[in-house]
Formats: sequence, structure tokens, C-alpha cells
Amino acid sequence: MKRIRWLDRALLALTILVIAGLGFVLWPKPTPTIATKPGDVQIDRPPLLVEDRPTALFVTDSYAAGIGLAENYYGCRAAVRMGWLCALSAEPGTGYVSGGPANRFDLGEGEKSKSFNERLPGLRKMTHPEIVVFDGGRSDDFVPKDAEFDVMLATLTEARRLWPASKIVFIRPRILSDPANDLGFDDEFIANLQAQPDLNIVVVDPIRRFAGMNTSGLLTDKGTAPNQPGEIVLAAALFDSLSDNGFAPKT
Repeated sequence: MKRIRWLDRALLALTILVIAGLGFVLWPKPTPTIATKPGDVQIDRPPLLVEDRPTALFVTDSYAAGIGLAENYYGCRAAVRMGWLCALSAEPGTGYVSGGPANRFDLGEGEKSKSFNERLPGLRKMTHPEIVVFDGGRSDDFVPKDAEFDVMLATLTEARRLWPASKIVFIRPRILSDPANDLGFDDEFIANLQAQPDLNIVVVDPIRRFAGMNTSGLLTDKGTAPNQPGEIVLAAALFDSLSDNGFAPKT
């Protein structure tokens, strides 16, 4: 009886060893990660949410570029209402001609001004906007209008070449202190610009909506550029102008 009990125990122990051995063989082993540098370690992260909103690039001067923050620029305010992301390139005193080779000036810290056209190649490397908006010409009042037309056309043509699939918006140059003044960019000038083949631009004229109104309360103390209330009403006017020209807000 004792010998039989010993054999039972021996068989039980052998069975346990066999089961343990099979478990060791069949159980999945962790795959070791060997890292020679931090970049070699692969970490699983949840995918980032991708913005499904178009980007609008605004090329402008500093007239309405916002007080302090780019978000204050009336174009960016309108872009937010349209459901767009806003990219802003604003340099004071610049324009289609101003700030370029004809009258280069110092922006401080050794940086020289650039006209709109000169800034486009660098902007092309930085962003791929679905909408490109030009808001300038106010600083080009010293330029004969036939020469201004040629430079404007060259700038818009270059933008079309760099962003062939983008919508290009041209904001008609005006100043809020005198909304009815076309600054020499009369209806014939604008019509000739729009008629250029393959250019395919959208012209909007938001400031014209304030003609006949007293806009003094919408201007800074110097009476030229818009103050914060001015930026807000300009944003609403630009939003309406874009909506009237076939741009639907993205929800």
C-alpha cells in the first residue's frame, strides 16, 4: 500500500511538471525592445485629431493687421467665422510695390522689407492654403496706376502659379476713414484685373459698405487705422462679402 501511494505521488508530480513545461512553451513570450537611443523606442500613441478645416493665407500690410495679436486682424476674425484656419503674413508699410526694390526700408533688427510678391516663395514653403487673400495697395499711392496694375497682375499670377488649386481673393484697397474713396483703383482698373485670362480671382470690397457713414468712432486716435471696434465691424463686413461671393461657412 505504501509503495502504491508513493507511485501515485510520483505520477502526480510528473504530471504537474509536464503541464508546467507545456505552459512555458505555449505561453506567448514578450518581445524584448532594444534601444540604442531614445528615438529607437516605439511608443504607441492614439492618433492625433486632424483639423478638417481649410487654411486661409492673408498677405497684407499693417493697416488692419490687428492690435497686438494676429487674432485681432479683421481677416482672421472673419476666417474664424467662416470656419477657416488663419495664416497671416503682415509687414508694416508694404504692398504690391511698397517695401520692394523700388523703396526698400528697414523693419528693425537688420530685417529689410519685402513686397507681397517677394514674400510668396517663402510662404509657399510654410503653408499650403486652400484660400489666398491679398489685402493691400494702400501703401502704393506713390505708384502710377499703370505700373501698379502690372505689379498687381504679376503678384496674383505668381500666387496662381504657386497655389494652382487655391481660391485667390483680392480685397479692393480702401481705407476706413474714407470708405467711398477708391484710392485710384477705380471700377475700370478692377474690371481689367478680373478680366485677365487664367487668373480666376474673387474681388471683394468690404470697406465700401461703410460709404456715407461716420466711421470716426471706428478709428484709432490718429484717425487712420481701425481700432478694436473697427476691426470687429470690418470682420463682419468681410464675412458678408465672402458669403456674397460664394464662400460658404464651414460648420
